[in-house]
Amino acid sequence: MRLLAAISIVAALAGATLLGGIFRETDATAAPSGEAQRVATRGLELQQQARVSGNPALYPRAAKVLQQAVQIDPRNASAVRGLSALAASRHRFQESLVLARRAQALEPGVAAVHGLIGDANLELGRYRQAFAAFDRMASLRPSASAYARISYARELTGDLPGALEAMELAIDSAGVGEPAAWTRTLTGNLLLSERKPAQAKIRFREALAFVPGYPGALSGLAELRAAEGDLEGARALYVRAAASAPVPEFAASVGDVLDKLGRRAEAERAWERADKLERLFVANGGRNLLETAEFDLDHDRNFRSALERARRGQAERPSVEGDHVLAWALYKNNLCAEARTVSLRSFRLGTLDVDGFYHHSLIEDCLGNDEAAAAYRERVAKLAPTYLAAPPSPKRLGAASR
Repeated sequence: MRLLAAISIVAALAGATLLGGIFRETDATAAPSGEAQRVATRGLELQQQARVSGNPALYPRAAKVLQQAVQIDPRNASAVRGLSALAASRHRFQESLVLARRAQALEPGVAAVHGLIGDANLELGRYRQAFAAFDRMASLRPSASAYARISYARELTGDLPGALEAMELAIDSAGVGEPAAWTRTLTGNLLLSERKPAQAKIRFREALAFVPGYPGALSGLAELRAAEGDLEGARALYVRAAASAPVPEFAASVGDVLDKLGRRAEAERAWERADKLERLFVANGGRNLLETAEFDLDHDRNFRSALERARRGQAERPSVEGDHVLAWALYKNNLCAEARTVSLRSFRLGTLDVDGFYHHSLIEDCLGNDEAAAAYRERVAKLAPTYLAAPPSPKRLGAASR
C-alpha cells in the first residue's frame, strides 16, 4: 500500500465526518448557542470545500472561523469536531485525537466523534483502539463514512473481501452527489487491489456519472490505462485529475507516467509541481514528513534527507505505513539490518502490501538472505503477477549519487 494513497484515505475519512455527522448529527446535551452554531456552520462549509477541492489554502480560513465559534461557546461540539477533522486533514493526528476526545466529552452519543478518534489512533499506530472506535461509530449510526472506515480497517488486516463487502454497504448508504462518487472511487481502488479491473472500471465510471470530472475516479481509470499499456491515455487522465484537485499525488502521477513515456523534462516539471503543492500543504499547517520522504525514495533522490524525515515522521505517526517508509529509507541508505527489523514490524497487521513485500525482498537480498528474498518475491507475484516485470528502482546510496 503506497503511503500517499493510504494517508489520503484517512484524511478523506476525517473530512467525510462532514458528510456523516457534523452538519446533521447533534447531541441535545451539548446545547450549542445559536450564534456559535451559525459561525461553526460557516467554518464547516469552508472545511468541506477544502476536502472536496483538495485546496489546503482553505485550512487556515476554516480553522479561524471554527475557533471563533469555540470562543463564542466553548461547548459547541460541532466546532470542536470540525477542528479535530481539520487537524486530521493536516496530518496532525495527536492534535486531532485531543480535540476528538474533547468533543466526545461534550457529546458522547454522537457517532462522528468515534470516527475521528479512530482515524487519529489509526495513524498513531494504536490499532486496537482505532478499530474499536470504528465499530462504535457504526453501531451508533450506520453511514457511508462508518462503513468506509471499517473497510479500511479490514484492508489493513489483509481482509480484502471483507473490505469490499463493507464498501458495498458504504455505497448503499451514500445517496447521490459527491458521497456517491467518493464511495464508488474507494470501491474501485479496492477492486484494483483484488485484481478485478473490469469491475473497478465500472465503479470509477459510476463515480464520474455522479460527479463528472471527479478526480479520484479519473486517477483510478488512469491506473487502469497504465496497466493496459496505454501510457498516453493514462497521462491524459492524470492531467485532468491534477487540474481538478491541486494535490501532490496527482501531479506526481503525471510525472511518473511522463517519465515512462521517455519525456523526462516534462516529468521533472510535473514533479516540481508536486513539490510545490507539498510546500503549500506545509505552509497551511500540514505535516508531510513521511509523504515527502517516500516520494524522494521512490524517485532515487535525497536519500540522507529522506531518512531524517522518515525517522521524524515515523516518530510522529508510528503506524504500519510509517514503518514501511522508514524501512525503505534505511535500505536506501545501506542500513539493511535495521531496515529488516522495521520492515518486519510493518507487516504486523497482515496487510497485503505489494510494495512492502517487494521492498522487504530487496532488504533480504542486501543481507544475503537469498531464500527469504525469494519467498517475498513469490508473495509479490501471487498478489500482483505483473509487478516484477517492471518493479520500482532498487537503488541504494552508493548505487546512485544523490
